[in-house]
Amino acid sequence: MDIKSKSINYSRGMKAIAGILAGLCFVSIFLSGLFLIYNQAIVYSDSYYEVSDFEYNYAKLVYSAIDMNVKLKSEDNIKAMKESYKIKEDKVNQFRHYKNIIDNTVNFKYYIRNTSTGESVTNVRDTDPAAFIEKQPESIYISRETFKYNLPMYGVDILEMLSGEEYEVYAAIQYPLQPGDRFYDSFMEYSTIKSLSAYAYPLLITAAILLVISAAYLAYTTGRRESGGEIILHPIDRLYTDVYSLLVLGAACISVIAVANILIPRNVISWIGFAIVLSIDAAIGIPYVLSMIRQCKAGCIFKNTAIAVLYKKTREITKLCFDGKVFRPSVLLVLLGYGLMNGILFDIGVDLNQGDQEPIFTVLLILFNAAAVYFAARVLASLSNIMEAAKQISSGNTDYTLKSSEMPVVFKGLAEDIMYIQGGLKKAVAEAIKGERMKTELITNVSHDLKTPLTSIVNYVDLLKNEQLDNERAVEYINVLEEKSARLKQLVEDLVEVSKASSGNMTVNAEKVDLHELVMQAFGEYEEKIEKAELDVRINAEEKNIYVYADGKQLWRIIENLLSNAVKYSMPKSRVYIDLRSGNEYGSLIIKNISAFPLDIPPEQLTERFVRGDASRTTEGSGLGLSIAQSLTALQGGSFNIGIDGDLFKVSVDIPLCMEA
Repeated sequence: MDIKSKSINYSRGMKAIAGILAGLCFVSIFLSGLFLIYNQAIVYSDSYYEVSDFEYNYAKLVYSAIDMNVKLKSEDNIKAMKESYKIKEDKVNQFRHYKNIIDNTVNFKYYIRNTSTGESVTNVRDTDPAAFIEKQPESIYISRETFKYNLPMYGVDILEMLSGEEYEVYAAIQYPLQPGDRFYDSFMEYSTIKSLSAYAYPLLITAAILLVISAAYLAYTTGRRESGGEIILHPIDRLYTDVYSLLVLGAACISVIAVANILIPRNVISWIGFAIVLSIDAAIGIPYVLSMIRQCKAGCIFKNTAIAVLYKKTREITKLCFDGKVFRPSVLLVLLGYGLMNGILFDIGVDLNQGDQEPIFTVLLILFNAAAVYFAARVLASLSNIMEAAKQISSGNTDYTLKSSEMPVVFKGLAEDIMYIQGGLKKAVAEAIKGERMKTELITNVSHDLKTPLTSIVNYVDLLKNEQLDNERAVEYINVLEEKSARLKQLVEDLVEVSKASSGNMTVNAEKVDLHELVMQAFGEYEEKIEKAELDVRINAEEKNIYVYADGKQLWRIIENLLSNAVKYSMPKSRVYIDLRSGNEYGSLIIKNISAFPLDIPPEQLTERFVRGDASRTTEGSGLGLSIAQSLTALQGGSFNIGIDGDLFKVSVDIPLCMEA
């Protein structure tokens, strides 16, 4: 069994195919079954002449021919009758109706002869109409001596109509049928249905078998991605089971009404409409059944009902009430006591409404309710204080004072909990500030301690360069020392600057600064480095004068760091785009470039200290440029954002606009 279960395909594609197959089989079973039920008279008949519709129309024509030619005979005969004008008018209309029906029925043949007078009437063109009719497979002969009649309908009426008359009647439906009347049309419909019924039974049986197989497969595999795997519920399973069932039941009722209206004509269009309705039912019903199966497997079909959830929530609230977490029992007792006391005072006042003591109890009732209102007002006032404290603490005011000792017993526990939250928040903020301060001080102190020996190294390297050294290798070593010491010096300076910027220990002298002019100056200074890096820089500015409110020196450092970053890390022979924009409140500087190295790290990590886009660290840079730029931007009230899309690096700096004219 385990081997068989492992061989079952659990893929989504296979389940989708099985679901579609089940839907098609469902539609096929209903269509073929309903087709056989609606046409069972035709399906189970041996010939067209056994169908009740044929028998009814045939008998009606025989009756009409006899009534028209034996009783009514002609319009003149009717007018000569001793009847009222209204009756004769009705009979004339009846005669015309019979004549119209018989004349328009090509395949109905009759011959009626009065045996006493020899008079006859027929619509057969043959010289011997009686012999012609008797040769037809479906013929009728009625006379006083002989009764040969095989139609179950209108038989009694015809015999009553011929009683006392000397007539013999021959009638038949000619064979083969000729086109032009209802018998031919119904025969063609009979032939079509009869031929289709030969396919309906195999379709019904095949669809039933396939439906059982596909349904069994779906029921077994739904909710699992592998044999023995855990049950995985689909998003549709989140619907409450009872609510889902009611929705499906409503859809079923709508489809039944639709089918009842669609199938009344029973033509091709109605069958197509029925197939569409069944397809919609399958699309709704199959996911519903599979959802119920998955929830049964997961054991949550009853837990996932709205009634069960409501019952569970009610139990939880009731439990909280009795545990004192929502309402203390004393509060419930006070409310019950308040109502009981009001009832007692009111009842006593009603009983004594004719005595002198009635005003006393009325005053007591008023005083009692006034005291209750005063107590409730105090409780609500304390709740308002608690809500204000929560608002202040959530906004960052951790020093807000809330005196729990002055709170009523009802909300005293809540006030104490908020005070505990306030104390924990203050402690966490203090620890965070302390840690950040220690980190900043450590960087500052270490950077300061590095400066003195580093300055000596730089000075001694300069002295060595001035010496006359004949050894080429020694000259090469001195050049390496000069390069590395300069890089180390830059790193130390960056460390000091980033620690100042992040700690807020940097003075910001904000003034009106032209962002476009500053960018163009920085571009001019970096033009040589840009050409050396083989970069094509495109500067796009919506306006030539974008004035921002910033510290020119710090803003210059931000632009310098971003240009330096682009020069160091851009792919050679690529383009760098610098966009300058002016919004409602901010002036924006946007730099986009293609990285020479894969950017497989989140954007927010690039602003962390010592993090570089070049993971191999083969390029210049300390990994502090973006961190410095971000800190300097924040100091000036702006925002700094980084975006990565594949190898496209994008940085956006927003600085508040200067609103002065």
